Amino acid sequence: MRNIKQLLFFCVFLLISEINFGQALSSYAEVSIITCAPGNELYSTFGHSAIRIKDPVLRIDNVYNYGTFNFETPGFYMKFTRGKLDYMLSVSPYRYFVMSYIQEKRAIKEQVLNLSCPQKITIFHALKINALPENMYYRYDFLKDNCSTRVLKIISDALKDSLILPEKLSGKQQSYREMLMPYLNEKDWERFGINLALGRPVDEIVSVKDASFLPDYLKVIFDKSQIKTAAGTKQFVKQENLLYLPAEEMTRDSLTFTPHRVFWIFLIFILALTIFEIKYEKQFLILDKTLFFIFGFIGLNILFLWFFTDHSSVVSNQNIIWASPFYFIAAFLLKRNSKKYLKFFFLLYSILILFTMISDLFFINLFDNAVLPLELIIIVRSSIIYLRK
Repeated sequence: MRNIKQLLFFCVFLLISEINFGQALSSYAEVSIITCAPGNELYSTFGHSAIRIKDPVLRIDNVYNYGTFNFETPGFYMKFTRGKLDYMLSVSPYRYFVMSYIQEKRAIKEQVLNLSCPQKITIFHALKINALPENMYYRYDFLKDNCSTRVLKIISDALKDSLILPEKLSGKQQSYREMLMPYLNEKDWERFGINLALGRPVDEIVSVKDASFLPDYLKVIFDKSQIKTAAGTKQFVKQENLLYLPAEEMTRDSLTFTPHRVFWIFLIFILALTIFEIKYEKQFLILDKTLFFIFGFIGLNILFLWFFTDHSSVVSNQNIIWASPFYFIAAFLLKRNSKKYLKFFFLLYSILILFTMISDLFFINLFDNAVLPLELIIIVRSSIIYLRK
């Protein structure tokens, strides 16, 4: 008897699911864009976007979220590192979605879209098709394909030529890197790590459509967009609602030991040791082996990200100039009486780094500001290696 009841319940559930999938929205339905403020954790640094479908008549109030992934995916960390982790579209009740951001004290804003009933139904059906098991997964890309760009894509594909995006967002065109840096204020180590990992693609000028990779910019895009109607064009955003505002802004304790300060202190320490070494005719071979092993190891990681991952933003990484993978090999070859070719290698690289420093200071900004003392350390110790008898 119990099994029959369970079977009946399951059949009714399937029937209801089928009806819901094919149903239209009522005339009271609303489609809106949810924008969540950045959080303190690294994964939440740049904010979040999602789509809300609300219909009080059909008692629907769900959030479609392209920013979810499964921690139990086999080889999760390796896939994440190599850019092979699939993100997915999840659907959750609005109240649960909002509650998670309230707990993190992150502001939540809503843009109610100015759509006709057929347009709302088109977006709703497109989202439901996207949420099917065979369609819900996609290959995440930090710049080109993320939770925010997916929102613009699903809206644009559904509305086609009816949606008119703005030609520009502000007076000055920005690169991806310039757009990212304000989010990393007071996150000095995170900023250094991100600048260390990212390559030249993040220095490309961003188009209006590509700017949607950041949720705040996606919000601005929709604010400045228009929608075509039978009566002419209208503002795409009909109404903006502040769903949650924390009583206090999230603050982050100011760090004493920022990368900039730590590396300059380390440079002073290296200079002191170098002066001592010259004055007393010592050879700190272990110091050089350790330093260039570390720089070389950083270079190998840059090389790995560049050639062995699918991340589009880490290729052509200029940091490989000062953090050369060849240093990793050179560290093992260093001896008290190193070969001439090895000394010449260190001399050439120190000259190359000197030129990049001049370029970084006066022409093209190549590196994070915290890299300068590291470059000086390399030049100083390379010179000592070259001059050793």
